[in-house]
Amino acid sequence: MFGGRKTTPTFSRHQRRRRAGTLGFPEGACARLKYLPEGHQNVVRQVELAKCTGRGLTRAIQLSAAFVEAVNTQQKLKDLPQIVRKLSQFTIGPWMDYHTICRLLKELRELLTAHGFEDNPGVRWSNTTRAFNTEVFDVFDGSQVVIELLMKPMLYPSEDKSAREQEKVQRMQNLCLEILHHVFANVGIIAQERGEPLDLVHYLFSLMAQQRTFLNAATVLEDMLQVKKDMIRLENIPNFPELVNKFNQQQLANFCRVVSVAMSELSESEDQLTLLYQDEAAKRLSTVPIPDCNQEILVALPDFIQRLVDLACRKLDEEQVSLPSMMNELESWMTWMDSSLAFDALFEILENQDLAYEFLDDPFGPIQVPMAMKAMREIMYKVEVLYVLCILITGKQRNKVQELMAKYKLIPRLNELYEDLIWKCNIRRRVHGEACECSPEIALKIQFLRLSHSFCDHHGNKYLMMSESELNELGRIRAQAELPAVPEVSDIDRELVCKGEKGLLSKIIQTMKTEKPTSPFRFWLCRAVESFLRGVTCFVDQIWLLRRGLLEHVLSVIIDPDCDNKEILQSSFDLLGELMKFNYNSFKRFSRYMDTEEKFQRFLKQVSSHLVDSNMFIRSVVLSQEHFVTKQTEYSEFATTQCRLLIHVGEPKNRTKFLCSLINIIQVSTLTQENVSCLNTALVILMFARRCGSLPLYLQSLREEEMRGYHPGFLLNNFRSLLRFWESHYLRNDKECCALEKSSGISLDYWRETTLTMRGSDRTNVESIVHYIDEPYVEEL
Repeated sequence: MFGGRKTTPTFSRHQRRRRAGTLGFPEGACARLKYLPEGHQNVVRQVELAKCTGRGLTRAIQLSAAFVEAVNTQQKLKDLPQIVRKLSQFTIGPWMDYHTICRLLKELRELLTAHGFEDNPGVRWSNTTRAFNTEVFDVFDGSQVVIELLMKPMLYPSEDKSAREQEKVQRMQNLCLEILHHVFANVGIIAQERGEPLDLVHYLFSLMAQQRTFLNAATVLEDMLQVKKDMIRLENIPNFPELVNKFNQQQLANFCRVVSVAMSELSESEDQLTLLYQDEAAKRLSTVPIPDCNQEILVALPDFIQRLVDLACRKLDEEQVSLPSMMNELESWMTWMDSSLAFDALFEILENQDLAYEFLDDPFGPIQVPMAMKAMREIMYKVEVLYVLCILITGKQRNKVQELMAKYKLIPRLNELYEDLIWKCNIRRRVHGEACECSPEIALKIQFLRLSHSFCDHHGNKYLMMSESELNELGRIRAQAELPAVPEVSDIDRELVCKGEKGLLSKIIQTMKTEKPTSPFRFWLCRAVESFLRGVTCFVDQIWLLRRGLLEHVLSVIIDPDCDNKEILQSSFDLLGELMKFNYNSFKRFSRYMDTEEKFQRFLKQVSSHLVDSNMFIRSVVLSQEHFVTKQTEYSEFATTQCRLLIHVGEPKNRTKFLCSLINIIQVSTLTQENVSCLNTALVILMFARRCGSLPLYLQSLREEEMRGYHPGFLLNNFRSLLRFWESHYLRNDKECCALEKSSGISLDYWRETTLTMRGSDRTNVESIVHYIDEPYVEEL
């Protein structure tokens, strides 16, 4: 529902750090200096200053051996600075001693782990041991030295092109990449600094072309993008189309982890989630955002979408045993493996050994490792790919992506996979509780539901979610209701719809009805079905869903005593609103289900006590009440004298109560996509009041509410500010305006006219808000 809530997934895997001081120290570096002797502090400060001015010693490795030894001894750094100094000798000139370099890199890798300094009392000034180790390493130029070693084969290509020589180079590079991953993941500011200029970023892409270095290079790239997602313009990556084209399916799946960050617009703070901030940022934007450019580049790649669809819909090998048995095996493996890249690294070893399962001392008994690992790897691949497809289908290239997804039969192929894999896998282990999305099978289910939601949302392709027999049922409902044919249904390519008796939409509904009211999947299950109903209200679609008992099921969840989860209530109310809007049959079913006063009062309590979550439902009922009274007049008596819900919402005192509450819980500074629907619901109530000449009564009620709270002008001034923002936000956004008009059935002109009238400055106009504010309390807009 545009003008209402948006459900765009966002992810952030590493917490960002800010710079401290003016010399470019990482956070914590200034605090760390005070524990050094005063003379040592001055030396390090001079080096840091030289990095900015270019004067004096610009590298920590230029410090005297005596100074480094003194710091190492006093701070018990276990020779970390000396190891860095030894490695720096190999960054100059073409000479390389790979054996010595790899030995030193392994020592560094060991020191950078948490236990490397576990006996060091000096770590008391660092938040974590790992962060301390990393900061010490970077202060002594370790990050730069490792990067220079990583890139040296590019600067000084070896004349020896033998496989043995290449293996040595790649072994060294992998050790460098492992160290950089540790550094960037623990102190994000270092990743940001080393990513400017982009030489390292471009070189990491080149390393992804090699099988041995692909996984580690992809991981480091992901680390760097997490702290600065606009770091990469894919169009500037040398030979990018050729690189992606060479990826095998395994590499392409892991590459999705990189591009998902490059295409995302992640917010850093709650302030940046507000519509006010986003509107101001959009005004300042003079060029196309980098994530949008990256999406365009990817969609234009030959066969890119097709390969993603193939990965998302790929089945497990038929010769493997049933999935449940593999899930049981994987529970023990998941106690010590949480990364999809870790699975790929282990699986790479397994694929190259005749007796793969013997390479470990198996602490869990005789487990057939290759079979279990392949199942888990496939699940993790699908999570990454489904997430990228979801980003693409909600971006600027949406129409083209929709067309390609339909062409390559994404929905019917997912339908075939649904019962065999997507909703069948069930690893009982949870990393952070029952609703934790870190669990692979939960992540798979949620990403699948997100994609289903985005695929249906305001697009005619939503009917591909149905089977041919279900489309025929729609036709019979339409004929019985004597309604004209809908091109999206009548002209649909039957070769692209779901096969079998039940389509994907039916299976999602069936799953929803079997899940517990408190299930962590219920939010997205409801969202997926609700998106099928969005847009212009379709009586036929509503009847088709009513026949499957959906309305009664949603009502049972809302009034369930154990259901008090905000997200579940919000999605349930939103789905109920779309299911009932303008539909007499839905209200009859509602009345039949609410057959006791206890049920009805429990329902009303949930509505009033969760107003942000239920306001879309309230809007639907207000729209329906006016529709039955003014348009479908054959139901006028039902709406005014028989249906308790319509009577309750139609009473002016109840509408006034809703109006006061809706305006009171939002302000311009706190408006988000989550709660802006409250403003639109308030406007719908007032637009209908204006039509029947009772707008002054509602505005007077707002004034009386202010006076009761001894805050003259508070509500009304706030409402005027909200209306001004509404005009600047919606009237410049054609997509939002069109969605508001379609979902409400009220012309945009009347929306605009009503807001301008109420926001006007004419104090003599009884339809103007300022008419009801005492002059001393009127705030200038």
